[in-house]
Amino acid sequence: MRFKNKIALVTGAETGIGKSVVKKLLSEGCKVIGTNFSQSHLKNSQNLEYYTIDVTQEEQWKNLKKYLEKKYKKIDILINNAGIRVSGDVEKTSLELWNHVLSTNITSIFLGCKYTLPLLKKSKIGSIVNLASITSIRGAKNMLAYATSKSAIVSFTASLALDLVKYKIRVNAVAPGAIDTQMVTSLKKEINSISKYNIRMKEAHPIGRIGYPQEVANLVCFLASEEASFMTGSTIPVDGGRSIR
Repeated sequence: MRFKNKIALVTGAETGIGKSVVKKLLSEGCKVIGTNFSQSHLKNSQNLEYYTIDVTQEEQWKNLKKYLEKKYKKIDILINNAGIRVSGDVEKTSLELWNHVLSTNITSIFLGCKYTLPLLKKSKIGSIVNLASITSIRGAKNMLAYATSKSAIVSFTASLALDLVKYKIRVNAVAPGAIDTQMVTSLKKEINSISKYNIRMKEAHPIGRIGYPQEVANLVCFLASEEASFMTGSTIPVDGGRSIR
């Protein structure tokens, strides 16, 4: 039970990778607060509580901080998972869309770290894991705003790690390739051909397939655990070999 008596905050917890991370943390003894963007059918359980928040809004992070301080006193783990995937090249990306993508994918992580830091400081051994992307490491055609926002996470993670080491808080990131989530569903619609989509995914990933949310969750939880006690400031690909293609 790697996370017995630990408390974790996971953003974007209702679907995809976030949902798998929550499931794995719970299975290993963690108490989890999972954020979701809108009111839904999500139900709390013994060690899982959902909290609705727009992660781009500073006032809502302030309110969440106050709530966590009052109810939990501290947290041990922060998983910044919330994000969006939007296509578009420089000609088709409006300034409004550019700002929206960057606000959702990187400013939200800044806000999450800023307002949970006082709670993480109260942990004996704190850990932050940010969800980046393979596009953080490599360029991506027709994904200008998304790739830019995700690449910012790499330098943010490394810089924050240096700032927080004095508090015994480690900061790492995970860079997934194509993962079987709702984001990939949107890509299928763009390609508009299952056969072309399957060929593209097989060619892009040397392993020959896309990944599954639980495979990313395995790495996220490793980095969050004390098994990764000598790791900070790193961005680790979990991409079926796509970064070496």
